[in-house]
Amino acid sequence: MCRKSLAKFLEKDKELILNASKCGIDYYEKLFGFKFPFAKLDQAFVPDFASGAMENVGMVTYRDQFVRRDEIFTDYKTGYILMVFLHEISHMWFGNCVTMKWWDDLWLNESFANFVSYVCLDEAPGLEQFKNAWSIFLQESFWGLKEDQAVTTHPIAADVVHTNAAMDIFDGISYGKGASWLKQTFHLFGREVFQKGIAAYFNKFAYKNT
Repeated sequence: MCRKSLAKFLEKDKELILNASKCGIDYYEKLFGFKFPFAKLDQAFVPDFASGAMENVGMVTYRDQFVRRDEIFTDYKTGYILMVFLHEISHMWFGNCVTMKWWDDLWLNESFANFVSYVCLDEAPGLEQFKNAWSIFLQESFWGLKEDQAVTTHPIAADVVHTNAAMDIFDGISYGKGASWLKQTFHLFGREVFQKGIAAYFNKFAYKNT
């Protein structure tokens, strides 16, 4: 869905978006060992959306700058946009089906979505034409490294003392550095251990906070 003035532009990319979404859902169901947890997935492109994208249950909202007008997107830019779609879709499992008890664990919500969206873009059947997933991931890592050098740095698992402080940790550490840590963990423990662990996690904590 989008506003009427953008409909003709969104129509051009409709198949790309729907295909990436379907490939993402199919891939995540296998990777997580847990079926898509909700009855639907709507996608709406809205104007002046400060957050960029938001993974509401059953409907993701995106800022409508993600809709191409007359500009030509490079393969890198297209890959980045698809990664955002895959990131938000993965939140249907991690963040929505299972939700953190408190903001201290925001990093795992966002880092997890970040990491698995790159794995998906790299591996999912039907998305083979997009070959730059880990190049985009490297930029995310640099974002984390840059913010980690500032005086405002914090541990990946932050100590959030109250709700207002939560906005301070939507940053390169909670997204980029945390995702880099998960990538290393995935490499060290291996896919089989990851898949068994995450399947057990979703089956134990589905539709709960933990």
